[in-house]
This record gives sequence, structure tokens and C-alpha cells, in this order.
Amino acid sequence: MAENKVLWLIFLCMFIPVFLSAIQAPKNIYTTQHIVSDPPHIDGYLNDACWEEGTWFTDFQQYYPDEGEAPSQKTAMKVLYDDDALYVAFRSYDNEPDKIDLRAGRRDDFSGDVVGVCFDSYYDHRAGFEFDVSASGIKVDLILENGNHSDAAWDAVWDAKTALEDSAWTAEFRIPFSQLRYADREEQVWGMHAWRWINRLQEESQFSLIPRDGPGHLFDMGEIHGIRNITQKRRVEIMPYTMGKLITQNKDEDNPFSKDSEWGGDIGFDGKIGLSSDFTMDFTVNPDFGQVESDPSQLNLTVYETFYNEKRPFFLEGKNIFDFTKLFYSRRIGQAPSYDPDLNDNEYAKSADATSILGAVKISGKTRKGLSIGVIESVTGKETVEVSKPFSRYTETAEPVTNYFVGRVQQDIDSGNAAIGGFVTAVNRDIHEDHLNFLPKEAYAASLDYEQYLMDRAYQFEVNLFGSSVSGHRDAILDLQESSLRYYQRPDADDVSIDSSRTKLQGHGGSIEFDKVSGGCWRFHTSLGWRSPGLETNDMGYLTLADHMEAGGHVGYVVNKPKRLSYWSLFAGNWWQSNYAGDLEYTERFLEGFVRFKNNLAIYTSVYRRDDGWDPRLLRGGPSIYTQGLYCINVNLQSDDAKQVYGNVNFHVHAPDDHESTIQGVHPRVWWKISDRVMSSARLDLAREKEWLHYIETCDWNNDKRYILGSLDRKTLGVQLRFDVSITPDLSIQYYGNPYLSVGKYSDLKRIDQAHSRSYDDLYQKIDDSEITYNDDDWVMDIDENRDGETDYSFDNPDFNYREFRSNLVIRWEFKPGSTFYLVWTHGRSDYEGVSDHSLKNNWSTLWDLESKNVFLAKMSYWFSL
Repeated sequence: MAENKVLWLIFLCMFIPVFLSAIQAPKNIYTTQHIVSDPPHIDGYLNDACWEEGTWFTDFQQYYPDEGEAPSQKTAMKVLYDDDALYVAFRSYDNEPDKIDLRAGRRDDFSGDVVGVCFDSYYDHRAGFEFDVSASGIKVDLILENGNHSDAAWDAVWDAKTALEDSAWTAEFRIPFSQLRYADREEQVWGMHAWRWINRLQEESQFSLIPRDGPGHLFDMGEIHGIRNITQKRRVEIMPYTMGKLITQNKDEDNPFSKDSEWGGDIGFDGKIGLSSDFTMDFTVNPDFGQVESDPSQLNLTVYETFYNEKRPFFLEGKNIFDFTKLFYSRRIGQAPSYDPDLNDNEYAKSADATSILGAVKISGKTRKGLSIGVIESVTGKETVEVSKPFSRYTETAEPVTNYFVGRVQQDIDSGNAAIGGFVTAVNRDIHEDHLNFLPKEAYAASLDYEQYLMDRAYQFEVNLFGSSVSGHRDAILDLQESSLRYYQRPDADDVSIDSSRTKLQGHGGSIEFDKVSGGCWRFHTSLGWRSPGLETNDMGYLTLADHMEAGGHVGYVVNKPKRLSYWSLFAGNWWQSNYAGDLEYTERFLEGFVRFKNNLAIYTSVYRRDDGWDPRLLRGGPSIYTQGLYCINVNLQSDDAKQVYGNVNFHVHAPDDHESTIQGVHPRVWWKISDRVMSSARLDLAREKEWLHYIETCDWNNDKRYILGSLDRKTLGVQLRFDVSITPDLSIQYYGNPYLSVGKYSDLKRIDQAHSRSYDDLYQKIDDSEITYNDDDWVMDIDENRDGETDYSFDNPDFNYREFRSNLVIRWEFKPGSTFYLVWTHGRSDYEGVSDHSLKNNWSTLWDLESKNVFLAKMSYWFSL
């Protein structure tokens, strides 16, 4: 009887809040109207005659910090339209107008006070087009998704201006219908979300209140009615660009390809044709990668590939339809050539930085019945590498002509409460030269996915199944078998083995998830995922690990409206991971909490425990070895970001059970609002890592493998500096500087003896100093294991000093909506040196003496429509 009462209590706690959440306040509906007079001149001042038409909406409600309460400041909003565009006006009243936060920022940065509007123009509750502007006039546009996910890389062509009144600031938007996707209907009914952010109060108010414990913004949006008979036009948009650059660097007299200075340039264009109101065809020739700052410096000592975000406009259009990174990673198209020739002393090579895209076409959209369709077809050209040897010079193919295809379909069911879809990719390379046999000739992948919301979207169930098939020369398939994703060559692997005659590799994977995402305070997540050893999607997708299984879950308690706090949450969970054969790699338990106080101070803390397990990858193709567990503590403190000076600091400590290893790091960052037009920030990354078992090399001796490891002592120092100057909302100067140092010294060299031993005493043998001879000329360590005076095997001395400085100075002028002019100076210097100077101070001094490379670039893109 007592057990039944407990079960009923759990049921009440978990499910009654869900039933109560179903009793929701009605959504607000705004009815717009067609402009009778002339459309407004977009200057931020709401004095055009058209703003006397229509209805102002003023009944905003607080979303944060006091959900459902009346806002502290009044906001008025109006939406009108004509045959070509939507027009949105905000009047943001403020009884302390001198405190309106006008801080500047970069395009797509949320800075200071902000107003915005978002349209779910398909009204499918899956993606919304959001347009925001700060009080200082900085534009932000993004694709909004459920779960508070968004993609600010999407850039639309629209206009917005702001102005100041005696007791308010005003904003005026023009959003062309060509920038939205919608069904072909006589009258449009869209989801609409509008909001205002008051930075000094950390207050957000909304047009139609979206509950903070709801399933997602798109499900709970209000609506906009009244848009009728939008003229169906065959929209044609063209955006050509031209770019010129000058590269200066110190000339290498021995390298015939090296020059003191080199001029270059490029041209290309992106285009768009509206096939209908709900389908668009995009096309591109030599697409522009966009002008972005340098990625933060890092020294990657792992075998996993670094991920880079997409910036090219062609691939960003309709991105939410193609959003499945495991199968489609768009940076594969146009990446750097794959082949690098082996070079000896006094040999040099010159190749392109990226593969040219001869052309690409994309069709994407959604029917009025909820069927999303997306197709990408792209062809990249043949690239060559020029090689210079002492007495000859020749050219080889570095990348063959390649065709890339992507197809995606997804059908909405039950008004967006469910969806079923499929995804397919294909890569075909035209390979004729033997030295390119390491590349797969054909690579295919496909997936099926299903998602379902239950009980008024409080629960979510997802299933995803995918598979791949790669074929080519046996050299290519052998490389895949031996790659870090799977390591078929592991001597203790019972389920896989090397087959050097194979010409095809096939695999599959999938995931099953069940979550409680809204309703009440309780949350939970459970999932199971797997990837068979043969799964391979990296010809078109992004996959770091095959031969993998994982499962686990967490339960949490979230309080959105506490009495003495602004917000707090507590989560606890457990996870495990194994290889596909079921060999347990680790189990992990965690506890994490987050608190935000009324004064906007926030604290995040997490603690997790990872237990002992077997690591099949540490020896990079060798046998699995037993690894000891560890504890990890992470703390993050954040101050009130509405202040003129604010910041955060993160501390983390890893404490492994071997009592020899440790990782410690501190990462403070501070922002300073120097004036309304000038912002600066600085971040420091300082870490110390001591790892008792770090892989160095695998050597062959006496028909046996010697797996060499060492104790790594690594110090890292990084600084990121930013200055943003907004001369006007459309003209800005941005500076980014990033000095970075990482130094590593190895000691206590050891070779694996009994790989499956749980005791370090038996796991390895220490390599005695008497066995080691240092060859300083070649920076090589010679090992005489049997001490007979002969070298048995050798490997490079693993000690390193890595020094790098990257910086960008960018002047950006958007001289008309969608058209931009850039002036850029990029400066870089770097050096990877096999010297064990373990002093960060000495390396800092040396950094500024390194030879540098400078790139001066001018680029203009011009948008126009036909």
C-alpha cells in the first residue's frame, strides 16, 4: 500500500503540471491591413502618413523576470503591408529616457535595448524568420527554432532604422516578402512573435506571452492575420562580388614559389529565383566564403577534426531544411584539395587554398500541406598542385572533379505535432590518377527520421536511423578501416579486422530519444545511440567517431518563477559509453545547478564522476588499455551584463584517480562599454595539464609493436581582444587580436607491456634513461631497448613549443540593404618548434620576433533584384 502511494505521488508530481499547462491563455492575434497611402520612408521616425492607418498593439506582457506581469515600460507595435513588403513600427516608451541603452555592436550582436519581430510564415511551428534592431540601430536577423535554438549566420536583405523621441525610442522595419517563405493562399495566417528587451532592467516583454516552461517559442507564438492576395512574383535576386588582395610576407629564398608580395583577386556571384511563394531556387558560381575574423587559435593534440561554421550565403539559404550535420557538413563542398605530395629536403609545392566550385544549384521550400523538400546539386573543379624539385618541376592533380548531391524530404503531421522525413547524400569523384586512390570514388548516405510530441507537446519522442556505403580502390577502403574513427587494426578487436582487399565499406547508426520538455518544473531526458564500425559519412558529413554506443539520461527540476531568485535549476544524470562490441569505456554521473539572482548575478556549477573503463583509442590502433576514473568540477560566475563594465570567469579542475594527472584552468572575460559607440572585451585562457599516459608513437621492433607513451606537462596561454566601433549602424570598425601559446614537455617515457592489466605496475615498463639517445640534429630519440649498443627504434622528440598570433582589422560598410563593402587587414605569425622551453614568459617574448604574413583585402558585394 505504501509503495502504491509513492507511485501515485510521483505520478501527480510529473503529470498534473502537464495537464495544468494545457490550460493556456489564448494567443494574441494581430490583424494587419494593406497600406492605403504611400509606404513609409525607413528612417526611424514614425511621422509618415501610413502610420496613422491600422492599429497599435500595446498589451505586452513580461516574459522575464516576472512572467505574466505588466511591463515596467509601455511598448506599442504596429504592422502594415503592401504588395512587396511588411512594415513594422515600434514605439518603446521609457520614463527614464536618459537611461536608454544605446550601446553599439557588430551586425548580429544583441547589444543594449532591443526590439524584434519573428514570423513563422509557414506556420508549421518549426522555423521562424526573426528581425531585430537595437536602440542604436544595429540589425540582427536569424532563423529561430524551438528549444531556444537559433542560427544568426542567416542574413536577409531588409532595412531598419531607429530614432529618439522625448520619452521613447522608435524603430521602423521594412521586410520584403521575398525574404520569407510562405504558402500560396488567398489569406495568410502566420505565427508572430514580437518582443522588447530593456537591458538595464534585464526585462523582456512580449506581444503574446510564451511560457518559460513551454515546449518552444514557435509552438506558443501569437498570430498575425489580414495579409491577403500577396502578388505572386517570380523573384530574381543577384548578388555578385569582387575582391582584390595583397599578400606580403618574408620571402623564402630557397622556395621558388615564395614571394615578398603577391597580388590576387576573385569574382563570383550568388543568385536566387522565386519559383513560387513557397519554393526558391538558389544558384552560385565560385561562392564567397564571407569576410569573417580568424578562428580562435588552438593546438589540437587529438585525432578529431576541428569543426568550422558555414558562412557562405548560398549554403545558408533554407539551412534549417538541411540541418543534419552527421550526413551533411556543407564545408566539404569547396574544401582545401585533398592531396599533398610527399616532399623531401629542398622540395616545395604550391596548391590552391580551396577547391573551386564550378556551379551549384539548390531548390528548397515547403508545400501548403507541410511537405518540405530540399535538393542541392554541386560540382567542384579539378585542382592541381605544382611541385618543384632541385632539377625538375611538374604538376599533379590535387583534387578530382567531384559531384555532390543532397536530398531532403520531411512531412509534417497533425499540425506540426509529428513529422517524418528522409535524407540522402551522394559524392562521386572522377578519379583517374593512381596517387588519388586514397580517396573514395563513391560515397552514399541516407537516413530516416521521425519525431512526435505528446500530451500537449510536454513530451517529445525522436527516432533517427541512418546508414552509409563507401566504395573505391582498396587503398581508400584500407585507409578508412585504419582511421581514427574505427581502428580495425586493434589486435584485441574480436568483431572487426583489417581486410586489405575490400573495395567497399558499409555501416549504420541511429538514436532513440524520449524527453519531457515542458509543463511544470520536472524535466527528464533518456537516449540510446549507436554507430556500427563501418559507418562512414565524412565525404559529405561530419562524423568523429564510429564503432560506438552510448545510453543514459538525466532528470531535472527547473523553477522559472522563484520568490527570492530570478531562476534556478538542478539536474542529475548518468551516462555510459562502449564500443560497438560492448566493451565498456566508461560510466559517468553528474550533478549540475544554475542560479540567477535578482541582481542578475549568475552561478553555474557542475560536478561529475567518470569511472574506470577501457579505452580502445588511446593507443591509436593498439589494444584497449585500462584507464582510471576521475572527478571534474566546473564553476562559472557571471555579473550583470547591463552594467558599463561586466564579466564572467570560469574555473575547472580535473582530478584523475592516478594521482599523477591533473587539469586546471581559469578563463576570465571582461566587457567594457567605453561609450555608446565603442565596446571592448578581453578574455584570458590559462590552463595547466598534466597527463600521466599520453600517446607519443607506435614503433616496430622484432616483428612486434612498441606503443610509446609519456607524461605530458602542458601549459597554455591565450588572450582574445576585441574592439568594436560603430560610426553609424551601417559603418563599423572591428578589431580582433589573439596571441596564443602552448608548450609541452614529456617525461617518464614508457612502453605498454600488458595492455589489459588494471594495474599501472603491469600495464607498462618505464623506458630507462640509459636506453635513450637524443639526436639533437634531427630532434629524434633513439631507443636501445636491449642495450646492445644498436638503435632498435626511433621516434621524434615529442616536446613542443607552439606560438601563434592572429588579428583582423575590418571596416564594414553596408551602403544599401544587402550590399556591403569591406576593407580588411589580416595579420598572422606562427611557429611550431620542437624545443622544450617550458617557459610561457620566454615564448611570449619570442612570439613577437616571428616572421609575419599580412593580407590586405578589399571586397564589395552588390545585391539587386529583377
